[in-house]
Amino acid sequence: TRTATIVNALAMAMTMQLKLFFGRLRRRSEREEEEMMTEPPTISSCEHSTTSCERSVATSSTCSTVLSSSSTLQRIDSSDAIKSEGTSSDCPSCWLCLEEGSDTSGKPLIRNCSCRGTSGYAHISCIVHYAEHKGRQGYGSSNHNFNNVCRYFKFCPNCNQEYQNDVQCDLSKAMVSFVERKLHDGTPRASYLRIVALVDRLFVLSAGTNNAGTSEGQVICSKLMFLMDGMDSVMKARTYYALGCFYGSSGSLKKSKAYLETARNLLQDADDDSDSSVRDIADIEIKLNCSNASSDVGSLRSRYEETLAKSGRETTLTIDAGVALAKALHSSDRHIEAEKLLANLTATSRRVHGQDHHCTKSAATALQGLTNELLEDPSSTDSEFGDIDGWFKSI
Repeated sequence: TRTATIVNALAMAMTMQLKLFFGRLRRRSEREEEEMMTEPPTISSCEHSTTSCERSVATSSTCSTVLSSSSTLQRIDSSDAIKSEGTSSDCPSCWLCLEEGSDTSGKPLIRNCSCRGTSGYAHISCIVHYAEHKGRQGYGSSNHNFNNVCRYFKFCPNCNQEYQNDVQCDLSKAMVSFVERKLHDGTPRASYLRIVALVDRLFVLSAGTNNAGTSEGQVICSKLMFLMDGMDSVMKARTYYALGCFYGSSGSLKKSKAYLETARNLLQDADDDSDSSVRDIADIEIKLNCSNASSDVGSLRSRYEETLAKSGRETTLTIDAGVALAKALHSSDRHIEAEKLLANLTATSRRVHGQDHHCTKSAATALQGLTNELLEDPSSTDSEFGDIDGWFKSI
């Protein structure tokens, strides 16, 4: 199944590249025909060369300005200058509709995954339309699990990494809307997909801080509590886990702890050895024991090493687990080890996922905070090595 998925992804990527190539070739051909139909004004070769050079520099400058934006959500605004000068090959376009600039509603190109260069840009409306199309195909197939139906709302099909930040938030909301609007045939599988979509949306809202998200989260919590009776124990546990995370992020710590404990107990009683359940139990234990930094280090180190062995050094799961471990090391006064780990994680994430990815920003922010603290109080490393002078004398 994994091999088939990889082959399908490669075939889809090649198809998109061929469409992009032939689209650009067609547009270039049309421009050349228009130029042949219209006789250009007579100018000297020197003037023509100078004008072409100026146009090239202006176009290059425009593209550089667009691509060097440091905003959290990478957006590419439309540019008439770029389109008119025929340099579309140097500027990004939507990998789905192959158009440059904003869509018909005025929304710009976006990208918030691990794609690099000019690849991976798309209009949010195109992504939603594509994800809904794939979701209907997956729902109609014999293997209609959540991954087949809703995968394209969560993962970029080009880099196979999860969408992040604003794009993730927008697509998780679109996924709930799609499941509730299109998949409401009253069957158990439709109910299950609705629950999973709501739980996923609640996890996304737990990472946000705006009041609108809090209001929406309260509505989703009410829906999930109403649907709780039809769930199996593992789904109940994951639902309680999402409820605990949401209430924890909104400040209701007592309610959050009660839900997290219920989720942990359900997962342990279910005796489910799947990777997701084991990871959830470890995460819940960390959240429940967050006041004890020393016990966190052992749990987080085990989780980091396990994720590293299964997923590799460059995945977002491994980087996130490493950042959590580094923060626990810092809290337990093991600053040098934390700093080395964060430096490696930041360099890896920046190289693989890019400067604007949430993993890169999380690791870089933690590293900067630790570095600033050490510069302000160099003696804070003494607890890690004891009496430095005495240690050197003994050597």
